[in-house]
Amino acid sequence: MKKHLLFLLFGVSAFSGYSQKVVWEKTIGGAHADYLFDMVPTLDYGFLLAGSSLSDKSGVKSQKGQGNLDYFLWKMDKSGDEEWQLSFGGEGQDILKSIYPTADMGYILGGYSNSGKSETKTSENKGKNDLWIIKINARGDQEWQQSYGGDGDDRLVQIKQVKGGGYVIAGTTNSGKNDQKAEDKFGGLDYWIIKTDKQGKVEWERSFGGIYNDEPRTIVETENGFVIGGVSNSPASGNKLKEGYGGYDLWILELDNKGNKLNEYVLGSENDDQLNEILINEDKSGYTLTGNTYSENGTGNLTVKAEKGSDFFVINTDNNFSPTSQYGFDLEGSEFLTSTDVTANKNLLLSGYKADEKTGKKSYVAIEVNNDGEITWEKELSTSGDDLLRKTVITRDGGLVFAGNSTGKSAQYKTSVQGRDDYWVVKLGPKEEIKQPEIKIEAFPNPTDGFTQIVINHEYKEGVVNVYDLNGRLLHTEQLKYDMVAVDLSRYAMGTYVINIKTDVVNTSVKVIKN
Repeated sequence: MKKHLLFLLFGVSAFSGYSQKVVWEKTIGGAHADYLFDMVPTLDYGFLLAGSSLSDKSGVKSQKGQGNLDYFLWKMDKSGDEEWQLSFGGEGQDILKSIYPTADMGYILGGYSNSGKSETKTSENKGKNDLWIIKINARGDQEWQQSYGGDGDDRLVQIKQVKGGGYVIAGTTNSGKNDQKAEDKFGGLDYWIIKTDKQGKVEWERSFGGIYNDEPRTIVETENGFVIGGVSNSPASGNKLKEGYGGYDLWILELDNKGNKLNEYVLGSENDDQLNEILINEDKSGYTLTGNTYSENGTGNLTVKAEKGSDFFVINTDNNFSPTSQYGFDLEGSEFLTSTDVTANKNLLLSGYKADEKTGKKSYVAIEVNNDGEITWEKELSTSGDDLLRKTVITRDGGLVFAGNSTGKSAQYKTSVQGRDDYWVVKLGPKEEIKQPEIKIEAFPNPTDGFTQIVINHEYKEGVVNVYDLNGRLLHTEQLKYDMVAVDLSRYAMGTYVINIKTDVVNTSVKVIKN
């Protein structure tokens, strides 16, 4: 089933009955190249951008360069204005690929590095690239870091916190057997799946692959363990038991809680198929797979066909990953899906970038798709250069934020260029106005073991946060700077504490339980 639609620059929608307006856009970076790879929303309606920067202090970047490419974090508020920025790195190249919010209100950063022990990197390099993860707390302070690797090239793709507070890492490896890796390599690139405890100590690790290239794309935690989805062009070989259909196929593994393979599935066609995300259906009846395909004939068990180059797809399956329905979407170019989300009305939001079939110029694109495979909304954002969308987030106020990389300008919106490649972030307003919260402040989580984030849901010029015990003793005070403040209760005994926010607008408090 093929859906066709015409896109216009900056999204004058030809399909939907409304047009979401651009509220603001931000160009972020220094004098050289800055590459965004991931983004997460924050409780204060803001966003945390994650990527890597080649720039030293220049443009809007105030962080010193520490080597070649460094991990680069940028925290923005709900209006897109900067709150803070952080940089981590050694003397070499450090690529931040994945960020995930942790239960203690901090973040886990995952990427790969060829830096040795230098600058802010505390471990020596073992091979070409090693996996490198950093844990920061709610205030952005580093708590610990760990690296994993062998004599070859090891690259992290995604990291997630899982039940129990540990982490699961999915990456690629072509390293041989060593003190951190129990199995020798099978071929070109293998899946490398690592489970760690809360401090990043390895609990188990597994390698999966055939004689060619096998690359994971996404991690899904299930009731019984994990589903690891990725792509493979290997035939049955190594510890891959299933034959492929042609080119790159989707290769999906079911693992138990110890990393042992329970099942594997291959979905593909005669040409390359790329996986973006695997979603568990709300009723646990199966899965939804998203990605893009180059298939022209729809052979194999993926029957969607690409009209021009590569097209988006949505595949619904049962619990054994057998397809039950399949939909393809041609956006009048060659499309690459990089972000999948679920809207409030349970539709899919598919976004990525499109290459024009004549010029090759790239632009941000997004569509909303209902359960019948029908497009209910679409948008394109473009500058004079190339625009590669990496992540789309549905915000708490019902709007959308698109984040990626851009090399150009726009007469209408994007008027600045900081360097060769910049982070480019665009906020669209909601389809319909959503009433702002009546509650002036909120606390997340509550109860807490350590940090709680106090979200200030009103505009103010100046303010202060005070922490009291139930006897009225003042335990801590500090000036407010942003719409969210991290309060650390870990140093205090179990009990209830009163966190008071006093601004030029309100004087109000919230009770927080310390476990």
